[in-house]
Amino acid sequence: MFLREALYVPVTLIRQYAPAGTLERRKLRWINEMLAFAAERVPFYRDYDLYSRHPLQDLSELTTLPVLRKETLRNRPQEDFLAEGTDRSGWRDFQTSGSTGRRVLVRHDGRSHDYHLAACFRRFLATGRYLPTYRLSHLRPYEGPPRFFEKFKLFRRHTVLTRRPMDEIKAELLGNRPQVLIGWPVHLRELLRSLSAGELAQLRRTLKLVFTESELLTPQLRAQFTESFGVPVFDEYSAFEVLNVYFECSRGGRHISEDRVHVEVVDDDGRPLPEGAEGRLLVTAYMERAMPLVRYAIGDIGRINPDRCPCGRTFRTLELTRGRADDVVVLADGRKLYADTFMWISAWHPGVAECFVHQDAAGRVRMSVVLDPEADPEPVLDAVRAELFVLANGPFELELVIAEALPVSAGGKGKLVASEYLAGV
Repeated sequence: MFLREALYVPVTLIRQYAPAGTLERRKLRWINEMLAFAAERVPFYRDYDLYSRHPLQDLSELTTLPVLRKETLRNRPQEDFLAEGTDRSGWRDFQTSGSTGRRVLVRHDGRSHDYHLAACFRRFLATGRYLPTYRLSHLRPYEGPPRFFEKFKLFRRHTVLTRRPMDEIKAELLGNRPQVLIGWPVHLRELLRSLSAGELAQLRRTLKLVFTESELLTPQLRAQFTESFGVPVFDEYSAFEVLNVYFECSRGGRHISEDRVHVEVVDDDGRPLPEGAEGRLLVTAYMERAMPLVRYAIGDIGRINPDRCPCGRTFRTLELTRGRADDVVVLADGRKLYADTFMWISAWHPGVAECFVHQDAAGRVRMSVVLDPEADPEPVLDAVRAELFVLANGPFELELVIAEALPVSAGGKGKLVASEYLAGV
């Protein structure tokens, strides 16, 4: 509800500056409250004594609980993860993007979702450049509900549906004359490729900020967006299962929303890693009461920065370092090529408009390349092959073919890597 969301806004702004010790004590209390609730009300957790033995005495004890993997969430009946004996009328429903081809329905209770929405305001304010009166265009595959405050020309959000033809997307976007542009990197890259020099100049006349979200933003992509759009670029990391995970401040720190989520970094076997080490990310969104997810393996790879951001916020900072852990090609000798390897080719290689990679169950790698209109196919493919062998630190069996377009997942994201070989590794 809007009133509750409005009341949460100042709370979320204050909490990001709470002393580190105070934040840790609050997190421990909130996580224990969620674990007690889940052990009593949620069938999946009630079936395991681990979740109800005793309150945690320290946040490090959270690592004694099992990792919840996406396969478990997909394969178990959804009712196993939903809280019993609660009012479900105010729950918010989301579907995961389906980048693996299988989507999952996720539920959030009204209170935690309102707190998330309130916390999103600090995402914009943290840039030090955003004004609530700015016109905002949001490139995404679904339409969000209108908000009450937009009637007063505050935080106006104009959704441009990405499932429409590009000519319609461009016309609607340019007609809105946005001062802020938000989108997934795959959509922003496609937009840049489609804009003429005149259209890009028209967009740049009003544009003041660009926000990326949901997908990995590599340094190369950030540089490309900054140069092409001519404005600062700020990153945000979220997932439908846990909502916002981090937001970027004016000093470049990507701050974990630690007043609603706890993030861990673990190795491939689920063992905790120290700050600064790269590993798989686990997220516990401890405000949730509809569908609590404890130590949820979100599928991404990153590291928590051991240094604190000079902006003064006490929330730790997190960096996504590679593509999704699921979006990886494993070669016969054990070498791994993550999605950002292929993203580099797609974004920067001369003559390449887009690419996607498929690895079959036998481990064979097939890369499909969408060429720029004026590109000469044979030299481009030869150069791509040579570049990939450099990035992979040596040759491997690779088939290169010409394609017409990039496949899109059920959730509207570009399908960059798909591997059937992972199941056997």
